Amino acid sequence: MRLKKKTKKRIGIAVCAVVMAVAGYNVYTIRQEYAEAGGEYDDIAGSVYLSDEAKEAVPIEEPKEKESDTQFAFEDDGPKYDIGTYPNLVIDHAALKKAQPNYKGWLYVPCLEISYPVVQGPDNDYYLHHTFEETENVAGCIFIDHECNADLSSYNTFIYGHNMKNGSMFQNLYKFTQEEFFDREHNYVYVYTPDGTLIYEVYACYYSDDRNILENLDFSKPEDLEKYVEGSRQPRDMGALTKEDVPVTVNDNILTLSTCVYGYPGSRLLVQAVLLYEDK
Repeated sequence: MRLKKKTKKRIGIAVCAVVMAVAGYNVYTIRQEYAEAGGEYDDIAGSVYLSDEAKEAVPIEEPKEKESDTQFAFEDDGPKYDIGTYPNLVIDHAALKKAQPNYKGWLYVPCLEISYPVVQGPDNDYYLHHTFEETENVAGCIFIDHECNADLSSYNTFIYGHNMKNGSMFQNLYKFTQEEFFDREHNYVYVYTPDGTLIYEVYACYYSDDRNILENLDFSKPEDLEKYVEGSRQPRDMGALTKEDVPVTVNDNILTLSTCVYGYPGSRLLVQAVLLYEDK
């Protein structure tokens, strides 16, 4: 027996109401998780403060020797890096380590207002869905690739963070896609660890597919390493931004900050920086 038009209409309205209710609940849940994660990280950041007295970084006087054509080291006799002073972020690493045994350091990118604790888990999945305090949450936590050395001594250390719609975590990395912002002088990235401070300078920002993540890269062969350096200096992405005046060589240490791209599950936004100075 065929349903009457009124009955069909009522069923349609009921279905729409259910769909809208579920969608509304999902939005509410996500917003709740955003707020909860924001509160958690605000509390953690409250124990970290910027001292009025900046620290002085001694410049590296001797440029690295050029061993291959793919190196981009300066050839002059002056200091290769002279960054003057850097922010003196006062952090109780022991307390953070006690609160979270997987804590490795603190990431600070002042030009992007990024300031978060960094962890490293047994895989690259857990901290996509869990916060610093192990709470299950869509915001996750900023974390080092599980295959990288925990002290950031790997040739290329990958650090991952979500692209959150509320501007938290790694969403502000997208500011580097704006040429005017990227071209500013001295876009520094600081990583404060229990053993010292590492200072990097951003030299590239580009979109890539997920083949350009650590598990798909091989740095064991010199020729592959050289190709990678060349590729990071001249990415295939048409909208890539790079700084030719920031030297990068196969002997340097690179930091890659990676976040997802809305609507493109297999894509990543990569911001790469080279290590300038290590204060231990």
